[in-house]
Amino acid sequence: METPKFKEFKLPNKILNQLYELTGGKQSYKGFIMAYADEKGTPIVYTSCESKILENGLIKALEDYLQASNEDFSEEEA
Repeated sequence: METPKFKEFKLPNKILNQLYELTGGKQSYKGFIMAYADEKGTPIVYTSCESKILENGLIKALEDYLQASNEDFSEEEA
């Protein structure tokens, strides 16, 4: 097994801020929810949203995506 490159990897705030800025212009809704696994397989979730309404919309979109993915997976198993 390979030795991890980092003791504990964390995305730098600079990158998270840049990602946030890339999600929209001055007069638009900005935000993101991102998930990944670290070198130990631990799920990490970052979220940064301009408003709670936008965050709720992104959460709903993720719920819909996960439900559709689960349905597709169930159909493949049948």
